[in-house]
Amino acid sequence: MINILHTETLKKWGGQQKRVLSEITELKKRGYKIVLACNKDSVIAKKSKNEGIKVYELDFKKTNYLRTIPKLIKIIKTENIDIISTHSSTDSWAAGIAAKLTGRKFVRFKHNMFPIGKDPLTKFIYHIPDKFIAISDPIKDLMEQYGIDSSKITVIPTSVDTERFNPDKVKDLRNYFSIPKNAIVIGNISGFAKQKAQHILFQAFDLVSKKYSCFLLMAGNISERGMQEYLHLVSKSIQNKIIFTGYREDIPSILKSIDIYVSSAISEGLSIAVLEAMAMEKAVIVSDIPAFKSFIIDNYNGLIFKSENVEDLANKILYLIENENLRKKLRKNARKTILDRFSLEKMIEDTEKVYKSLVNAE
Repeated sequence: MINILHTETLKKWGGQQKRVLSEITELKKRGYKIVLACNKDSVIAKKSKNEGIKVYELDFKKTNYLRTIPKLIKIIKTENIDIISTHSSTDSWAAGIAAKLTGRKFVRFKHNMFPIGKDPLTKFIYHIPDKFIAISDPIKDLMEQYGIDSSKITVIPTSVDTERFNPDKVKDLRNYFSIPKNAIVIGNISGFAKQKAQHILFQAFDLVSKKYSCFLLMAGNISERGMQEYLHLVSKSIQNKIIFTGYREDIPSILKSIDIYVSSAISEGLSIAVLEAMAMEKAVIVSDIPAFKSFIIDNYNGLIFKSENVEDLANKILYLIENENLRKKLRKNARKTILDRFSLEKMIEDTEKVYKSLVNAE
């Protein structure tokens, strides 16, 4: 049996945390001893406990990561950990050093396209992992550009639970949201952050609404002030066609309610939200950033628009609204792509290979 300690800094819930939780729960089912160290009051702490994962709640902060190292060393020794897997910045500093001080194997996951610092300390922390796992090819390319040895990087894409995200197994929420059954619904599910560039989607929706009456369904945490800022991007006459759902657990049902899924992100590592939409047989439109172009083939399993180009996005949405046969084609090929390339089974098997290779190398 291999004993693995996963660490995660972020308190909120998103694609990265979904990836961590799905991996640790599946590996636990396969007989691994899994321990999670994460921030106090984080969403992943609660969800992991519900799955029977042993959780240590620490205070992961950049200002006190040196004080976190002894606590992690104690966990490593108490739980007889073989491998430490880290997922964010601060925990990678603390847990990476703890791994080296205790002679354990260190795996660092890279989930995003954020630049890597060139200062000596950052170079050091990126030098010490025994293995890197990148969640997409563009992330691997980025890491290589920063001088990381390609032989230490394995690409293992984030997966989708295709049983949970199965269009035949869930009901939509159109009635709940007072959306007519035959209405065209454009949607997006993600946190509201600068790199998600949802303002592009709102502006495109405003243009589309000049020709067709449709709804915009936005799922994700957002403040009242934030909602008002986005609503100011569209005409007052269509503001009642925009629905902010807030944080939701029933994402398959939210996706079931959408006809066209749009991601206008300007930076992504991969985007589990887009993968989940594809698993639910949604016609997707995405920006032309490397992460999306690594698995979206234009006019086959989705449409690609010019990043930050409002008019191009609006035209692509109109094109899909007016071409039902194309929507059907994209939906069918979208789910096929997920089944072929992004299954949970494949992600876990590939991750197991990495862990077993590190242990067997000793």
